[in-house]
Formats: sequence, C-alpha cells, structure tokens
Amino acid sequence: MQRLLAVMGILLLLSACGKSDPQVVDNLPWDITSTEQGTTRVFHLELGKTTLRQAIEQWHSFPELAVMQSRTNELSLEAYFGKQRLGLFEAKLVAELVADPAILEKFSQEQIKREPQASGAWRLSVSEANVKLANDFLIKYLIYIPVVNYEPELIRARFGEGAEIVNLTATVDAWFYADRNLAMLIDAKGGDMFYYSSPQDFPQLKTKILNLPAEQAHE
Repeated sequence: MQRLLAVMGILLLLSACGKSDPQVVDNLPWDITSTEQGTTRVFHLELGKTTLRQAIEQWHSFPELAVMQSRTNELSLEAYFGKQRLGLFEAKLVAELVADPAILEKFSQEQIKREPQASGAWRLSVSEANVKLANDFLIKYLIYIPVVNYEPELIRARFGEGAEIVNLTATVDAWFYADRNLAMLIDAKGGDMFYYSSPQDFPQLKTKILNLPAEQAHE
C-alpha cells in the first residue's frame, strides 16, 4: 500500500511540474547541478563547498553529530538532521563531513555516548565542545532518506535512464548516476536512500557503497 501511495503521489507531482508556478519545482531530489567550480548543487547546498554551519542556517535545524566506527574500525563524521521538509517532500537528512584522521580520532576518543548499530558499527556521540569545532567542516556527502519509496519506473522518469545498477542483496540494488554524482540504495522492502556527492568524491562514494555489509544496506 505504501508503494502504491508513493506512486500516486509522485505521479501527481510529475503533472504539477509542468505548470508555470516556480514554487512547485523548487528543492526537489532530482534537481542536481554540477558547477564549473567542481561542486554539486542540490537542495540549495554545494557539496564540497558548503559548511555544516551553512546547512544549519539553510534548514533552520541543529543536527546531532556522531563519529561512525565501522566493523573494520574506519571512522567517519556524520551530522543527523532528522526529518525535514524540502520542497514538497519530507525526508531524513544526514550529512557526512570532511574530517582528517586526527580529528576523527580526537572526536572518537572524546565521545560522550557509544551505541552499537545493527551493521556491527558503533555510533559515537560527539561532545558539545567538538560540535562547535565541526561547524566549519565542509559537507562531503548528503544522504537523503525519503519518507516514501520510489518505484524504478519513477526513478527513471525523474532522474534519467543512465544509471548503472548493481545488485547488493536479495532485495537491495545500488543505482549509480556518475554524471549527476548521485548513488541510490533502492530496497524492495522499503527504506530507499539517496547519496549526493561532489564530483571529486563520487568514486570514493561508489566504492564505499559497493563494500557495504548486507546488514547496513538495509539500515
């Protein structure tokens, strides 16, 4: 039923997008631009140029910050904005920030809470002092988790036909749009995820997704 409602809602949107009202087509997940400066513009942000502070100002929302420690002890810094309304849709937003190994180690050592994840990773909550330090970090990847799920035909209709599709699990496919610096995890059971990247970071993003453990592909 959720998939059916999603199809009906997005089909209505497709019809609305042909109208002259500019508000109808603003801030949509398929509105992606590669700039001459080597960044990706989406949701009024420029990945590779926009800082965490600027995203906070744009969305009027303060995120929770955590260092993610993978099963192989790789570290990354993520800002969790929770559910936001962008354009006509609601979605959960997560920004992965640019942080060098020394910063990641510092933040992980000074964590204030350690939580296990289903994938075998650990979520290490960042201290208040380190949250302030992270405000000027650049956004490397933006993860957009829509409330509704997208059928393959609707993805092709709005994002284009040029995706490379790789099967990750029995129910999860990865869709890669290299020309748009976009990757998707499309789960037949629900829980789609869109990953936006700057051009220079897209190859690393693709490798990261292809190496996801099966459990994490479902998170």
